[in-house]
Amino acid sequence: MRLLPGRSRRWVGDVLIVITVGAVLALAVSGLAYWLPAGGRASDAAGFVQIFVTAFVVVAGGIFAYRKLQLFRDFEPHLTVTQSVTSRAVGSQYAHIAVTATLHNSSKVRVEVRESLFRVHQIQPLSDEDVEDRYVEAFREDGNAYIEWPILDDITRRLGPNEIVVEPGADHHETCEFIVSRDVETVLVYSYFFNSVYSEHGQSAQGWTATTVRDMLKWTARPPVDGRG
Repeated sequence: MRLLPGRSRRWVGDVLIVITVGAVLALAVSGLAYWLPAGGRASDAAGFVQIFVTAFVVVAGGIFAYRKLQLFRDFEPHLTVTQSVTSRAVGSQYAHIAVTATLHNSSKVRVEVRESLFRVHQIQPLSDEDVEDRYVEAFREDGNAYIEWPILDDITRRLGPNEIVVEPGADHHETCEFIVSRDVETVLVYSYFFNSVYSEHGQSAQGWTATTVRDMLKWTARPPVDGRG
């Protein structure tokens, strides 16, 4: 017989406990109501207790289904964020980076965005010593488990009520532009969309992110504007 994973065994056990306790309480109250004389105060009290126990089992089952089985997660706000990043040379020393983030509402409720962040990190060029230090810092025991590349630029927007609202199944596009030095060869583009109103189980505010690594074009020398060599 194939054993269930530990996590699955735990929630199956929780289901059995809830069902067993509810069934025992319901049977006990039903039996009590059956043996008591009809019309008496004791019988009325037993009927009230039966209604209370039934309501308790229904509410407890709903809470359990939400917290353990995740049956109603489709009704929590959720965005799936994807990015398109392009780059090109501008002038003689700079590069232009264009970012388009597509926010797809993959839930069954409307999602409102109240804050957005676009950030560009430099990955290359970096010295070997810098790369080694950042790698060790990221994956030490109390580290963040991701490499903190140098930040070239970032743009944050705080949005008003209903300024960005994505309906269920719909897409919304947000664009952003950056100018960086042509010396930059590889960048990491990060975007973050946030609404402090949304929270999961009363813990932290909910946000949605996307990350793209872009190898910049190998820039070729451009002739002088006036055409003279």
